[in-house]
Amino acid sequence: MQTHTVKFGTWAVLLLLALTFGACSKDDTTEQETITTVLVHLTATDGSFNEEFTWSDPDGDGGNAPVIDDIVLPPNKTFNCHVHFYDLSKTPGVDITEEVEEEDTEHLLVYSVLVGLNLNIAAADTDANGKPFRLETTWTTGAASTGSVTVTLRHEPDKDAADPDVTGEVDAEVVFPVKIQ
Repeated sequence: MQTHTVKFGTWAVLLLLALTFGACSKDDTTEQETITTVLVHLTATDGSFNEEFTWSDPDGDGGNAPVIDDIVLPPNKTFNCHVHFYDLSKTPGVDITEEVEEEDTEHLLVYSVLVGLNLNIAAADTDANGKPFRLETTWTTGAASTGSVTVTLRHEPDKDAADPDVTGEVDAEVVFPVKIQ
């Protein structure tokens, strides 16, 4: 009968190497915030309109469908828009908007207007480096129409890219039905 013995010193060296290399490895993953609610706050520049519209999915992907407000706007008006992000899966709920604002160089909001909707969305802010941020925008409506606006929050986009709107990871992406009437 043959027995194999490994000395304690060999095991100690292997364990030390494993711990050393494990401690030196860099984990580049960024923990994403949970965003269950997106609120679009629109205020007419002439003071005639001040409304909030919500997209909410408190149980996250899967489960129940999100509850989505229709954004209904009067024609031929200009609105200041500010978007807010929340995690309402916790008690109390967490307002993530402030974190997004503090990390403006690491975030970018992107708006996609469905063709046929008479709505123009223009940036009204920039990040700390003068690059696009778009947490605040100006919405200008035209004639009556219907469609949708997709609001996407991107994390770590390449704001120097030819099209920064398609770079980075998606933190949140929601679609609001829109009616101009």
